[in-house]
Amino acid sequence: MLLCGSNFVGGEFSCILTPTGIENINYVELKNGIYDDLYITRATDFELNGDFPAEWDFDTILWAKFNHTTNAGNVDWNLETTSHIILKSRPEGTFKWKTIAVKETNTIEDFVINYPDYFVASGQTMEYALVPILWGMEGEYATTRVTPKYTKMFLIEDNIVWGTEITDGFCDTTRNIPSANVELLHSKYPVFVRNAITNYDTGNCKGSFVPLVNEEGCELAYDTEYDYQRIKYQHEFMDYICDSIPKILKLPDGHLWLIQVTPNPTDTANQTYNNREISWSWVEVGDVNSEEDLYYLGFSNVEPEWWNHG
Repeated sequence: MLLCGSNFVGGEFSCILTPTGIENINYVELKNGIYDDLYITRATDFELNGDFPAEWDFDTILWAKFNHTTNAGNVDWNLETTSHIILKSRPEGTFKWKTIAVKETNTIEDFVINYPDYFVASGQTMEYALVPILWGMEGEYATTRVTPKYTKMFLIEDNIVWGTEITDGFCDTTRNIPSANVELLHSKYPVFVRNAITNYDTGNCKGSFVPLVNEEGCELAYDTEYDYQRIKYQHEFMDYICDSIPKILKLPDGHLWLIQVTPNPTDTANQTYNNREISWSWVEVGDVNSEEDLYYLGFSNVEPEWWNHG
Protein backbone atom coordinates (compact mmCIF):
# COMPACT_ATOMS: atom_id res chain seq x y z
CA MET A 1 0.00 0.00 0.00
CA LEU A 2 1.36 3.43 -0.98
CA LEU A 3 0.23 6.75 0.42
CA CYS A 4 1.72 10.08 -0.72
CA GLY A 5 4.77 8.34 -2.12
CA SER A 6 5.48 6.27 1.02
CA ASN A 7 4.71 2.70 1.99
CA PHE A 8 3.22 1.60 5.30
CA VAL A 9 6.58 1.72 7.09
CA GLY A 10 7.30 5.23 5.87
CA GLY A 11 9.90 4.63 3.16
CA GLU A 12 10.05 7.93 1.28
CA PHE A 13 11.89 6.32 -1.67
CA SER A 14 9.41 3.43 -2.05
CA CYS A 15 8.35 4.47 -5.57
CA ILE A 16 11.91 4.71 -6.88
CA LEU A 17 13.01 1.66 -8.85
CA THR A 18 16.38 1.56 -7.06
CA PRO A 19 15.87 2.68 -3.44
CA THR A 20 18.90 4.56 -2.13
CA GLY A 21 19.84 5.75 1.35
CA ILE A 22 23.07 7.45 2.35
CA GLU A 23 22.57 7.86 6.11
CA ASN A 24 23.22 5.15 8.70
CA ILE A 25 20.22 3.81 10.59
CA ASN A 26 20.97 4.13 14.30
CA TYR A 27 17.49 4.22 15.84
CA VAL A 28 14.44 1.95 15.54
CA GLU A 29 11.10 2.47 17.30
CA LEU A 30 8.07 0.17 17.45
CA LYS A 31 4.82 1.30 19.06
CA ASN A 32 1.05 1.04 18.96
CA GLY A 33 0.99 -2.57 17.82
CA ILE A 34 1.63 -6.22 18.57
CA TYR A 35 4.84 -7.62 17.09
CA ASP A 36 6.19 -11.14 16.82
CA ASP A 37 9.77 -10.33 15.79
CA LEU A 38 12.06 -7.44 14.94
CA TYR A 39 14.87 -8.64 12.65
CA ILE A 40 17.59 -6.34 11.26
CA THR A 41 20.31 -7.62 8.93
CA ARG A 42 23.08 -6.29 6.70
CA ALA A 43 22.08 -8.71 3.96
CA THR A 44 20.24 -7.31 0.94
CA ASP A 45 19.49 -10.54 -0.96
CA PHE A 46 16.25 -11.44 0.78
CA GLU A 47 12.53 -11.40 -0.01
CA LEU A 48 9.95 -9.52 2.02
CA ASN A 49 7.71 -12.24 3.38
CA GLY A 50 6.61 -13.63 6.71
CA ASP A 51 9.49 -16.07 7.02
CA PHE A 52 12.41 -15.38 9.35
CA PRO A 53 15.83 -17.05 9.22
CA ALA A 54 16.19 -20.17 11.32
CA GLU A 55 19.23 -18.83 13.19
CA TRP A 56 21.64 -15.91 13.51
CA ASP A 57 24.25 -15.42 10.81
CA PHE A 58 27.17 -13.02 10.35
CA ASP A 59 24.90 -10.41 8.70
CA THR A 60 22.41 -10.30 11.57
CA ILE A 61 22.56 -7.02 13.52
CA LEU A 62 19.77 -7.71 16.01
CA TRP A 63 16.83 -10.07 16.41
CA ALA A 64 14.22 -9.38 19.06
CA LYS A 65 11.75 -12.25 19.47
CA PHE A 66 9.76 -10.57 22.30
CA ASN A 67 9.56 -13.77 24.35
CA HIS A 68 8.77 -11.98 27.61
CA THR A 69 11.84 -9.78 27.05
CA THR A 70 13.08 -7.02 24.75
CA ASN A 71 16.52 -8.59 24.46
CA ALA A 72 17.76 -8.45 20.87
CA GLY A 73 21.24 -9.88 21.38
CA ASN A 74 22.84 -13.04 20.11
CA VAL A 75 24.50 -14.49 23.21
CA ASP A 76 23.30 -18.03 22.46
CA TRP A 77 24.65 -17.80 18.92
CA ASN A 78 27.96 -16.37 20.17
CA LEU A 79 28.34 -19.23 22.63
CA GLU A 80 28.34 -21.69 19.75
CA THR A 81 30.88 -19.73 17.70
CA THR A 82 33.12 -18.35 20.45
CA SER A 83 35.79 -20.26 22.38
CA HIS A 84 37.34 -17.24 24.16
CA ILE A 85 36.70 -13.56 24.81
CA ILE A 86 39.75 -11.29 24.89
CA LEU A 87 40.06 -7.70 26.02
CA LYS A 88 42.61 -5.45 24.29
CA SER A 89 43.76 -1.88 24.89
CA ARG A 90 45.91 0.74 23.20
CA PRO A 91 46.52 4.48 23.56
CA GLU A 92 44.28 6.41 21.19
CA GLY A 93 46.06 7.20 17.94
CA THR A 94 48.44 4.23 18.09
CA PHE A 95 48.30 1.05 16.00
CA LYS A 96 49.41 -1.88 18.16
CA TRP A 97 46.95 -3.49 20.55
CA LYS A 98 47.91 -5.01 23.92
CA THR A 99 45.97 -8.03 25.20
CA ILE A 100 45.14 -7.44 28.86
CA ALA A 101 42.60 -10.18 29.61
CA VAL A 102 41.57 -13.57 28.20
CA LYS A 103 38.53 -15.59 29.25
CA GLU A 104 37.35 -18.99 28.01
CA THR A 105 33.62 -19.08 27.23
CA ASN A 106 31.68 -22.18 28.27
CA THR A 107 28.47 -20.59 29.56
CA ILE A 108 26.54 -17.40 28.92
CA GLU A 109 27.85 -15.98 32.19
CA ASP A 110 31.41 -16.18 30.81
CA PHE A 111 30.67 -13.28 28.47
CA VAL A 112 30.75 -10.89 31.44
CA ILE A 113 34.24 -9.42 31.92
CA ASN A 114 35.13 -7.14 34.82
CA TYR A 115 38.74 -6.04 34.51
CA PRO A 116 40.35 -3.16 36.45
CA ASP A 117 42.94 -1.66 34.10
CA TYR A 118 45.65 -0.08 36.24
CA PHE A 119 48.03 0.47 33.32
CA VAL A 120 46.49 3.78 32.19
CA ALA A 121 48.07 7.16 32.85
CA SER A 122 46.01 10.10 34.08
CA GLY A 123 44.62 12.10 31.16
CA GLN A 124 45.51 9.44 28.58
CA THR A 125 42.68 8.40 26.27
CA MET A 126 42.64 4.62 25.91
CA GLU A 127 40.80 2.57 23.32
CA TYR A 128 39.45 -0.81 24.40
CA ALA A 129 38.30 -3.70 22.22
CA LEU A 130 36.28 -6.75 23.22
CA VAL A 131 37.01 -9.50 20.70
CA PRO A 132 35.35 -12.92 20.29
CA ILE A 133 37.74 -15.75 19.41
CA LEU A 134 36.93 -19.10 17.78
CA TRP A 135 40.00 -21.27 18.33
CA GLY A 136 42.47 -18.62 17.28
CA MET A 137 40.34 -16.74 14.73
CA GLU A 138 39.30 -13.23 15.76
CA GLY A 139 35.79 -11.91 15.29
CA GLU A 140 34.56 -8.35 14.95
CA TYR A 141 36.00 -5.78 17.41
CA ALA A 142 33.59 -3.97 19.75
CA THR A 143 35.43 -0.82 20.83
CA THR A 144 35.05 2.06 23.26
CA ARG A 145 37.22 4.90 24.64
CA VAL A 146 37.98 6.02 28.19
CA THR A 147 39.96 9.01 29.53
CA PRO A 148 40.68 8.63 33.27
CA LYS A 149 41.74 11.59 35.39
CA TYR A 150 42.77 11.70 39.03
CA THR A 151 44.55 13.96 41.50
CA LYS A 152 46.35 11.40 43.69
CA MET A 153 49.57 9.39 43.65
CA PHE A 154 48.95 5.63 43.52
CA LEU A 155 51.11 2.58 44.20
CA ILE A 156 49.50 -0.64 42.94
CA GLU A 157 50.23 -4.36 43.32
CA ASP A 158 47.69 -6.85 41.93
CA ASN A 159 44.36 -5.40 43.13
CA ILE A 160 45.88 -3.73 46.21
CA VAL A 161 45.98 0.05 45.81
CA TRP A 162 47.59 2.58 48.15
CA GLY A 163 47.60 6.31 47.56
CA THR A 164 48.20 9.77 48.87
CA GLU A 165 46.84 13.17 47.97
CA ILE A 166 49.37 14.88 45.75
CA THR A 167 49.27 17.84 48.15
CA ASP A 168 50.61 15.46 50.82
CA GLY A 169 53.33 13.85 48.72
CA PHE A 170 55.70 14.17 45.82
CA CYS A 171 58.02 12.12 43.63
CA ASP A 172 61.37 13.24 42.17
CA THR A 173 62.93 11.24 39.34
CA THR A 174 66.30 10.76 37.65
CA ARG A 175 66.94 9.38 34.15
CA ASN A 176 69.83 6.91 34.16
CA ILE A 177 72.06 6.48 31.09
CA PRO A 178 75.27 4.82 32.33
CA SER A 179 78.26 6.37 30.58
CA ALA A 180 81.72 7.78 31.18
CA ASN A 181 83.83 10.76 30.14
CA VAL A 182 87.27 9.50 29.20
CA GLU A 183 90.05 12.07 29.34
CA LEU A 184 92.79 11.40 26.78
CA LEU A 185 96.43 12.38 27.22
CA HIS A 186 96.69 14.74 24.23
CA SER A 187 93.09 15.93 23.94
CA LYS A 188 91.62 19.09 25.39
CA TYR A 189 88.14 17.58 25.60
CA PRO A 190 87.04 14.23 27.03
CA VAL A 191 85.51 11.44 24.95
CA PHE A 192 81.97 10.44 25.85
CA VAL A 193 81.64 6.66 26.07
CA ARG A 194 78.33 4.80 26.40
CA ASN A 195 78.60 1.04 25.94
CA ALA A 196 75.00 0.00 26.69
CA ILE A 197 71.47 0.99 25.63
CA THR A 198 70.42 1.13 29.30
CA ASN A 199 67.89 3.94 29.72
CA TYR A 200 65.64 3.91 32.78
CA ASP A 201 64.26 6.07 35.60
CA THR A 202 64.87 6.01 39.32
CA GLY A 203 63.07 8.12 41.86
CA ASN A 204 62.32 9.09 45.43
CA CYS A 205 58.76 9.46 46.70
CA LYS A 206 57.32 10.77 49.94
CA GLY A 207 53.80 10.87 51.28
CA SER A 208 51.20 9.82 53.85
CA PHE A 209 49.87 6.70 52.16
CA VAL A 210 46.56 5.02 52.98
CA PRO A 211 44.67 2.19 51.22
CA LEU A 212 42.02 2.72 48.57
CA VAL A 213 38.50 2.01 49.81
CA ASN A 214 36.48 2.85 46.70
CA GLU A 215 37.94 1.95 43.29
CA GLU A 216 35.17 3.66 41.31
CA GLY A 217 35.60 6.97 43.08
CA CYS A 218 39.31 6.59 43.93
CA GLU A 219 38.49 7.31 47.57
CA LEU A 220 41.21 6.83 50.18
CA ALA A 221 40.68 5.66 53.75
CA TYR A 222 41.13 9.09 55.33
CA ASP A 223 39.17 10.02 58.42
CA THR A 224 37.86 13.44 57.49
CA GLU A 225 37.42 14.49 61.13
CA TYR A 226 40.60 12.98 62.59
CA ASP A 227 42.99 12.94 59.67
CA TYR A 228 45.96 12.15 61.92
CA GLN A 229 44.50 8.64 62.38
CA ARG A 230 45.93 7.72 59.00
CA ILE A 231 49.23 7.04 60.78
CA LYS A 232 47.75 3.68 61.80
CA TYR A 233 48.39 2.58 58.22
CA GLN A 234 52.07 3.49 58.18
CA HIS A 235 53.39 0.17 59.48
CA GLU A 236 51.17 -1.75 57.06
CA PHE A 237 52.37 0.40 54.17
CA MET A 238 55.98 -0.27 55.19
CA ASP A 239 55.30 -4.00 54.89
CA TYR A 240 53.62 -3.41 51.55
CA ILE A 241 56.54 -1.60 49.92
CA CYS A 242 59.10 -4.00 51.41
CA ASP A 243 57.54 -7.23 50.04
CA SER A 244 59.98 -7.30 47.04
CA ILE A 245 57.10 -7.48 44.52
CA PRO A 246 57.13 -5.07 41.50
CA LYS A 247 54.45 -2.40 41.52
CA ILE A 248 52.79 0.27 39.37
CA LEU A 249 53.48 3.89 40.27
CA LYS A 250 51.05 6.47 38.90
CA LEU A 251 51.15 10.26 39.25
CA PRO A 252 48.32 12.68 38.41
CA ASP A 253 50.47 14.49 35.84
CA GLY A 254 50.37 11.45 33.53
CA HIS A 255 53.58 9.70 34.59
CA LEU A 256 53.36 5.93 34.92
CA TRP A 257 56.09 3.36 35.71
CA LEU A 258 56.59 -0.32 36.48
CA ILE A 259 58.89 -0.16 39.50
CA GLN A 260 60.69 -2.06 42.21
CA VAL A 261 61.02 -0.39 45.62
CA THR A 262 64.66 -0.30 46.73
CA PRO A 263 66.17 -0.14 50.25
CA ASN A 264 65.61 1.50 52.67
CA PRO A 265 62.29 3.34 53.28
CA THR A 266 62.02 5.72 56.23
CA ASP A 267 59.13 6.88 58.43
CA THR A 268 59.63 10.44 59.65
CA ALA A 269 57.60 13.15 61.34
CA ASN A 270 56.73 16.34 59.49
CA GLN A 271 56.80 19.15 62.11
CA THR A 272 54.54 17.19 64.51
CA TYR A 273 54.85 13.58 65.61
CA ASN A 274 51.40 12.50 64.37
CA ASN A 275 51.97 13.97 60.91
CA ARG A 276 53.97 11.04 59.52
CA GLU A 277 55.52 10.68 56.07
CA ILE A 278 57.16 7.66 54.48
CA SER A 279 60.03 8.20 52.05
CA TRP A 280 61.13 5.45 49.67
CA SER A 281 63.23 5.08 46.54
CA TRP A 282 62.52 3.00 43.45
CA VAL A 283 63.92 1.83 40.12
CA GLU A 284 62.08 1.34 36.84
CA VAL A 285 62.06 -2.36 35.85
CA GLY A 286 59.88 -2.62 32.73
CA ASP A 287 57.73 -1.07 30.03
CA VAL A 288 54.02 -0.69 30.80
CA ASN A 289 53.20 -1.16 27.10
CA SER A 290 55.12 -4.44 26.80
CA GLU A 291 53.02 -7.59 27.14
CA GLU A 292 56.23 -9.54 27.77
CA ASP A 293 57.33 -7.26 30.63
CA LEU A 294 53.88 -7.33 32.22
CA TYR A 295 53.79 -11.13 32.06
CA TYR A 296 57.25 -11.89 33.39
CA LEU A 297 57.01 -9.26 36.13
CA GLY A 298 53.74 -10.76 37.36
CA PHE A 299 51.39 -7.94 36.32
CA SER A 300 49.54 -10.03 33.72
CA ASN A 301 48.49 -13.67 33.37
CA VAL A 302 47.95 -13.42 29.60
CA GLU A 303 49.98 -16.27 28.07
CA PRO A 304 52.39 -15.57 25.16
CA GLU A 305 50.01 -17.22 22.66
CA TRP A 306 47.66 -14.23 23.08
CA TRP A 307 50.27 -11.51 22.68
CA ASN A 308 50.10 -9.10 19.74
CA HIS A 309 53.45 -9.51 18.02
CA GLY A 310 52.72 -7.21 15.08
